Amino acid sequence: MKNRLPLIVVSLLIVMSMLLSACSTATSTASADTSAAKPTDAQSPATNEPVATGEKTTIKVMSFFAYDTPQVEEAVVAAFEAKYPEIDVDFESVAFSDIFLKYKTLIAGNTPPDVMSMNFDNAYSFAAMGALEPLDSWIKSTGLDTSIYFDSTLNLFKLDGVQYSMPATYSDVVLFFNKDMFDAAGVEYPQKDWTAADLKAAALALTKDTNGDGQLDQFGYVYPWYPIVLEQYNAKIWDAETNKCTLNSEAGIKAIQAIADSRYGAEQFAPNPDQLAQQGDWDMFMAGKLAMLPTGPWAVGTFNEKITTFTYDIAHMPAGDKQATHVYGNSYAMAAGSKNKAAAWKFIEFATGPEGTKIRQDGKYEISPVKSVAEGYVASLAGGNPEHANIFMEVMDYAVVQPAHAHWTEISAAIQPELDLALSNQKSVKDALDAACAAVDPILAQP
Repeated sequence: MKNRLPLIVVSLLIVMSMLLSACSTATSTASADTSAAKPTDAQSPATNEPVATGEKTTIKVMSFFAYDTPQVEEAVVAAFEAKYPEIDVDFESVAFSDIFLKYKTLIAGNTPPDVMSMNFDNAYSFAAMGALEPLDSWIKSTGLDTSIYFDSTLNLFKLDGVQYSMPATYSDVVLFFNKDMFDAAGVEYPQKDWTAADLKAAALALTKDTNGDGQLDQFGYVYPWYPIVLEQYNAKIWDAETNKCTLNSEAGIKAIQAIADSRYGAEQFAPNPDQLAQQGDWDMFMAGKLAMLPTGPWAVGTFNEKITTFTYDIAHMPAGDKQATHVYGNSYAMAAGSKNKAAAWKFIEFATGPEGTKIRQDGKYEISPVKSVAEGYVASLAGGNPEHANIFMEVMDYAVVQPAHAHWTEISAAIQPELDLALSNQKSVKDALDAACAAVDPILAQP
């Protein structure tokens, strides 16, 4: 395993590198309205030509897109190189869990990739630290028609009104379910108006000890990422007006308690951490041991390839105190320190435009942010699983964006240890969330 710099050291190196290279740094506030460096004349593209006639430019592109099915993004790269033979792409597929630390290390060494894939929260953080090139001047100079995109996908990747990356995929969380398990148990398929009580009743009916050894080995449901559950119970991690943690509010405790209760006790219907350590929820679902799994369109390709013993479909998300889910996006950004910006922009324009996003969508990796391409998503799945792919579009009526903050990575890291204690039955939910807020408040107070 390669040695890695501690995160705090990497962060300091990034700052030093940016100061030495006179990069503009975005100044963040404690709210989502963090201010950002505006494009200057020095940052504006001087030309749309990537290289001189007869010469080739090589750009480095790093991406976590479709990491489990790398041929999908490789096809995007191949199509780009075919269209722009004057540009070679040095493409590297990197696991999501590793890529952002790798970016920081490369940026600190003044050798960033020219193009970097981003998810929502990291796009926010990297833009706030000044590591990304503002793209508005590039969009203007090349005449890119941004009306082809869903507005919400563009807005996901703006900081203080500046476009710092271009949306490449669009996704949301829906309820995947095993139709065969429901049929065998005589349980009605999930309905659009399901409440928390409806969910629990179905999940309990689908949770079983199938081999009679006294241990549950088939489960009804696993809750989604905790911020989605918070949203379903009208809870927030922090209050933007007071700039204080509210995770330990009555609503927050109720939301996290719902997850904890599903894992333990006489009415267990979700796998607990020890059971998940033996087999993760995705693998459990694919093995026919989990009836309902909240996840997104990024799962379709893998599930259709690996699930051969049962039929699955998707449904609306069950409500807590209200019906809610998350909408996500992934994007491509240009490194502020790129030495091949014109060529990098050409790649971004292609990979996030109609041609690149259609290849990605046809490869079953999420949905295109380009309206005309997204309209074909449901048709692309016709005759296969999931049968009701239109639900990916319908849940947008109640989908919201995940929490956004310049210090989100720190906030999340402060919460997780206490959350783990609560959800592994080692600490009461209230005590854990009180401790989490005690750790989060000083982070929120940072400039």
